[in-house]
Amino acid sequence: SLRAMASPPLEEHVFLVESFELIQQFGKQFQDKLCGADLCVEREHGCQHSCVSIPGSFYCECHPGHRLEADGKTCSPMDACADGRHGCEHECVSARGTYSCRCRAGYHLNQDKRTCTMIDYCSFGNHSCQHECVSVPNGHYCRCRSGFALQPDSKSCRANDLCNGVDHGCEFRCVSAEGSYRCICPEGQQLQADGKTCNKCGAGHVDLVMVIDGSKSVRPQNFELVKQFVNRIVDLLDVSPHGTQVGLVQYSSRVRTEFPL
Repeated sequence: SLRAMASPPLEEHVFLVESFELIQQFGKQFQDKLCGADLCVEREHGCQHSCVSIPGSFYCECHPGHRLEADGKTCSPMDACADGRHGCEHECVSARGTYSCRCRAGYHLNQDKRTCTMIDYCSFGNHSCQHECVSVPNGHYCRCRSGFALQPDSKSCRANDLCNGVDHGCEFRCVSAEGSYRCICPEGQQLQADGKTCNKCGAGHVDLVMVIDGSKSVRPQNFELVKQFVNRIVDLLDVSPHGTQVGLVQYSSRVRTEFPL
């Protein structure tokens, strides 16, 4: 009987309800049918995106990512970056109601499309740094290891002269090595275990008397060479009362003992 009385299509006008409690869920459908026409269809609504009918009226809705303007009809893209929930590490770029993340120069966007990683310019293999390459956001620079100084070409390194820059403590002479230094001793002497002092020639304790010619025929400049030779020999010796003892005799028109053993 209901189907005979109902208007077609029957599926929109005849409802079967299992219990009275379920009747409430059909309230809006009955209201739409009883309260009038679909104004979105029968009237020029002016909605830019979509129109939604309600009993006796209608309202406009915007697509996701857009907001309804004050006129209630037009829609404008929302700034998806404005709410601060985008999660971009560097920069957020709005576009038609959505957003994308962008990295600053010298960085690339990771697979999560939010975080950024600095570009490793040193990994390109064209830096030519002699020691170390250091990446920075917009390129790279060369750095030298400790004890070296970067040269004007900004790539090669040269060892610092540590003998001039540190209190080396060498007894005789300091020689700069690559990034370090070492002490050396005169010929005939050996470096002690402390790496700084030189040992004397004390293995054989002797009594040494030197006789030198001090006559005018030797000439002053040659006599200076003789004295330098004597000093060089004595410097090698461990001169002491219980070690090597040195005496010096000089002769010209007469013989003179300059100092005894």
